[in-house]
Amino acid sequence: MYELKVVTRFAAAHRLTMVGAKCENMHGHNWKIEVSLNGPELDDAGVLMDFGEIKRRLHEVIARVDHQFLNE
Repeated sequence: MYELKVVTRFAAAHRLTMVGAKCENMHGHNWKIEVSLNGPELDDAGVLMDFGEIKRRLHEVIARVDHQFLNE
């Protein structure tokens, strides 16, 4: 079994509701994303999946939430 992991980060704001504390105010965090892929064999290039392709797909997801208000 082979495993490939990509780690990246993004920043975004959110607010908690119904906690009755200062966390109900909008505030930001730096978020860490870890993507792990597993597979039984490598391709002809000797990799599980091309890193560039993984990073491109991950960027598409992160672009929707980076520096955004997550409650919206």
